Amino acid sequence: MKSAQRPASINPTLFILLALSSMNGYARSRMADAEVTSINGVPCFSISKQEERRNGQPFLGALSVSDVTVKPTTEIWGFLMTDGKKIPLSSTNCITYGNIPAHADAVPAPELKTGRVYEVFLNGRPADPADPTYGYVAKFCLVQQVSAKPRLVVIKSDTQAWMDDTCPARNSSR
Repeated sequence: MKSAQRPASINPTLFILLALSSMNGYARSRMADAEVTSINGVPCFSISKQEERRNGQPFLGALSVSDVTVKPTTEIWGFLMTDGKKIPLSSTNCITYGNIPAHADAVPAPELKTGRVYEVFLNGRPADPADPTYGYVAKFCLVQQVSAKPRLVVIKSDTQAWMDDTCPARNSSR
């Protein structure tokens, strides 16, 4: 009787890295782009008109803003809706940085610094239960100008600056 051949062993570290990388790819595929605009120099967070047309209006349970310039990434501000409350998220209304909605737990927001890259995560789901989107993400930075307030620069998700967590100073502001 011929014995079954045993498959070649896989390096446990390599296996874990492959599993994690495939999970990260899967998780990113379930994320949609958030919108970041500026209202009087303050970042404001929402979803795009296209995203709203595609999936309807999601309901937000939490929001976090992290500084991705430092490693490990550090959350600097955010809020969590309490008592099962959620707020509708729309392309026509945005949530300004530092503004804490009613029924939310949060701490005061620190001042944002120029030259740092920030990532915002909006934890919300579309109304359609078949849609796998579970959140919205965007990156942005502030660039010091010669005069006036710093200018908001949105970092596009399909750019090298997004991958490198760098602030592309020549990007146009929104």
